Amino acid sequence: MIHPLIALLSALCMVQSNPLTAHPPILVPGGAGKFDFMNVDSKDRLAFACQPGKSAFVVIHLDSEKVKSVDVGAEINGIDSDSKGQKVYGAGPSKVLVKFDMATWKKAGSLNLDGPGDSVIFDSKHGTLYVDNDDGTSLWCVSPGSMKISKTVTIKEAPEVMVLDTSRNKIFQNIKTTNTVQVIDIASMSVVAEYKLGELTSPHGLAEDLAAGKLFSVGKNGKLVILNADSGKILQTLDVTKSSDQIAYDSQLKRLYIPGSGVIQTVQVYASGAEIIGSASLPKGCHSVTVDPQTHDVWVAYADDANSYVMKYSVR
Repeated sequence: MIHPLIALLSALCMVQSNPLTAHPPILVPGGAGKFDFMNVDSKDRLAFACQPGKSAFVVIHLDSEKVKSVDVGAEINGIDSDSKGQKVYGAGPSKVLVKFDMATWKKAGSLNLDGPGDSVIFDSKHGTLYVDNDDGTSLWCVSPGSMKISKTVTIKEAPEVMVLDTSRNKIFQNIKTTNTVQVIDIASMSVVAEYKLGELTSPHGLAEDLAAGKLFSVGKNGKLVILNADSGKILQTLDVTKSSDQIAYDSQLKRLYIPGSGVIQTVQVYASGAEIIGSASLPKGCHSVTVDPQTHDVWVAYADDANSYVMKYSVR
């Protein structure tokens, strides 16, 4: 008879070996080009991958796994969709916010910006687009119908990813220069708090467990900081892979995915804390990730010298 403790340790070792299974990469037409942020539209069963290296974005049909490259004519880093209005919005280094129709994949509007855009969020509750100024000090609030700026919020310099929490009526924004998360109140569109990130430097990836009220911020120095979303209190700090950019959170499985430095790590989040339960190999240079909340599949995008690819990991 196996001792219960030995059985438990054996089970843990099996879990920690690799909780993700990689599928064969899917070729994206049009040659090589670097990728940036990815996002999922679960209602339309689509995933998007910004490809500033080709002034395009990639559309992944999640059910059929067919891919399409959409020519933007401008570099975009961030992207989000309006499922009800059937529009997609992107912004990036070209200093323009673009709108595309999801039925035709044709450009439906644009807005010139005062600087390069980065993270893009569509707020369906308030009917507003939020675009942060890459390495600048602005958060632009845009009316998606008129494609005009309704308000500009001054934030700290060099924002990265932002997360929208309509239940708290807040936007959480990673700031690289101050190693903090700034909190923007949506009602007043003003900065109301700033959360320090302890040992973490150069915060890039940001995600939230909305139900648990936890923020996850990952720094380039290989630190994951878990915060209370209401108070900013640091709940836990973990050592993770370095050079991470984007992260993705599966709110149902309570798993955080962190790509960087040749691996994608899986962090299991519990009520009492979090731990790394395994890692899988990652294609060279890959730092873009998103998760399908319906199937729990994890998607990444990357390029080599000749071609571009998207790739799926399924959960074991």
